[in-house]
Amino acid sequence: MNAHTIKPARLSDLKAIKEIELAAASRFKGHGLVDHLMDHHFDQTLLKTLIKDEQVWVSFADQEQGKATGFAIATILGPIAYLEELDVLPAFGQQGLGKALVLTVAQWAREKRFAHLTLSTFTHIPWNAPFYEKLGFVALPKKNWESQLHEIYMLEQKIGLPVEKRVFMRLKL
Repeated sequence: MNAHTIKPARLSDLKAIKEIELAAASRFKGHGLVDHLMDHHFDQTLLKTLIKDEQVWVSFADQEQGKATGFAIATILGPIAYLEELDVLPAFGQQGLGKALVLTVAQWAREKRFAHLTLSTFTHIPWNAPFYEKLGFVALPKKNWESQLHEIYMLEQKIGLPVEKRVFMRLKL
């Protein structure tokens, strides 16, 4: 991995986060999964709150005068530490940056004394479920979902994500 620094996000990173999110979403174009969501981004009011709560991290490329290259957003859903979103600029993909961001969120969850880190992702996209499996995440059977995960499932269905191609995954901390 090229030299990157991961730091808690600041409000001044909002524009870069939005740009990274839109660029990363372009990798899904043509898969028929989120084409209708390509121009959407994370709720900015919630994002500002999560930044203030130190639940958002941004990576910066050291060799490019601090260019923002990726980010991770975590939320707390009752008893669940949840990785809401992980995005890396396509030009910086396949360099270990996504892994470093996930490990940063896992460390945060560990420090907050959560037993697991949970997420929802696509099952058949190589940089989704297979990527998380390599990091130790395992699929969570529906019978083990907390009520918060049922709510996320319903929300994902409502916004038009193909929930039959998604899975909740969990990393034991």
